[in-house]
Amino acid sequence: MRCTAVLLALTIWTGEIRAQLTVSGSPAAMIVSGAAAGSAPTTVTNANTTYSISAPGTGKHAITASINTTMPAGVTLHITLGAGGGAASTGAIALSTTGQNVVIGITKSANSLPITYALTATEAAGVVPLQTRRVTLTYIATP
Repeated sequence: MRCTAVLLALTIWTGEIRAQLTVSGSPAAMIVSGAAAGSAPTTVTNANTTYSISAPGTGKHAITASINTTMPAGVTLHITLGAGGGAASTGAIALSTTGQNVVIGITKSANSLPITYALTATEAAGVVPLQTRRVTLTYIATP
């Protein structure tokens, strides 16, 4: 059996319009460790943080998500944001250094919507040393 271990600590920073998007805090470190012979390592999830939108402004808005540094080979971090008030979640998105839509069609305020992270590693990732990623959520106006 080959053991894969990944430790990831996340820091959340809300984007340019801080007064409009707030996050309840940073999730705890996430560790993917080992797998049964012949099986992929178990995905680790964390759904302990929430976000709120106040004063959404006029028109439609979206939230994009990105990370500050690429993930190691064989390791993927997904994020899913819940949506409320007529907005739509785009589902689980594999985070990269390029901002991607995670919620679209925002027109109303919403409170305590869930944020879920899922960290996966393939056996090929091997043992990965402690790493930290900053997840950036940015609230943007859309056409």
